[in-house]
Amino acid sequence: MAAKANGTVSNDLLPQNLPSYEPGKAYTLKSLEGEIIYIPCSRSAMRLLVTGKETEGAFALVGTGGSQGGPIGFHFHRDAHDVFLTLKGSINVWCNDQCRTMGPGDFASVPPNAIHQYQILGDYTEFIGLIVPGGWEEFFRFIGEPYAGPMWPLTDERNVFEVLIPKLKAAAEKFDMVPQPQHKGGAPQPFDGSENKLPGKLEPYYLQANKGPKYLVDGVVVKPLATTKESAGRFSIGSIEGSAKHSNPVLKNKFQFTQVHHAVQPVEGQLEVVVDGASTTLNPFETLYIPKGSSFSIDIASRFAQAYIFTSGGGLLEMLCDAGESYQHSMIPEKEAAGASDKLSQAIGA
Repeated sequence: MAAKANGTVSNDLLPQNLPSYEPGKAYTLKSLEGEIIYIPCSRSAMRLLVTGKETEGAFALVGTGGSQGGPIGFHFHRDAHDVFLTLKGSINVWCNDQCRTMGPGDFASVPPNAIHQYQILGDYTEFIGLIVPGGWEEFFRFIGEPYAGPMWPLTDERNVFEVLIPKLKAAAEKFDMVPQPQHKGGAPQPFDGSENKLPGKLEPYYLQANKGPKYLVDGVVVKPLATTKESAGRFSIGSIEGSAKHSNPVLKNKFQFTQVHHAVQPVEGQLEVVVDGASTTLNPFETLYIPKGSSFSIDIASRFAQAYIFTSGGGLLEMLCDAGESYQHSMIPEKEAAGASDKLSQAIGA
């Protein structure tokens, strides 16, 4: 926490249970918290981590946890861009004529007009998705129910044709969701080696964990999953990995992006983040929202930390990639590289 001018302590970033629902206000969510919505008969719960209200329609960030269930049904969006990033367990993600079984760190990008569906596998799976534009999360509120239980209901004896199907039909008319029940997706296919690069343009793709591009910036490894090239300028997503055993001067710069919102979620270790003078310690699966115009810096506070960053433009991720050098290893280096901080400082100054 940060000391204010009068000597009191700012509690602005103390972890809370719900988003702020206010534009321009940074906040931290506790692990696995958020506005929780249960989709009837689904054996899963969605957590609204960042909504369109905070980002003024730029994006929404939604976490999902669940147990094995059936596929949700093929559909497409005329404008919304979906992404799927598996954090724990596994999911099947179909996109047009392709399907992959995705484990931790695997990623799928589903742009507008791509026919898709997903299926949760196993006893306990977690995945996270960015929805662009923000506001589309109203769909989940429309078809779902607020949930206050521990994780999600494992049984639901209600008739799905009474509690869910009518809502889905009504939602198809109200929201950007076009059902495609005639589409035949086929069985999941093995990764074939094509999932190791970013396409550099707006098209559907899968990216296998640790197989895509990597950049080294001082001692920090940056792994982009999607850039503004793959999202038509709408967002970027990737991870940063590092160690408190390195000095990490690159992350300790004060960053400020006047037009780009950021959300940060660690999955390993701890980060110390300062936003507009208020500090917070981020633990795994906690979420920090940083609105556009806020200044912030990051410090890695554990022997190893990995965090995913979601932005409404190029933001910090693309700045780090531009400042870094191509890197071939999946794990962070023993010693920091030199020179990236100077390059990044010039970019910040520009």
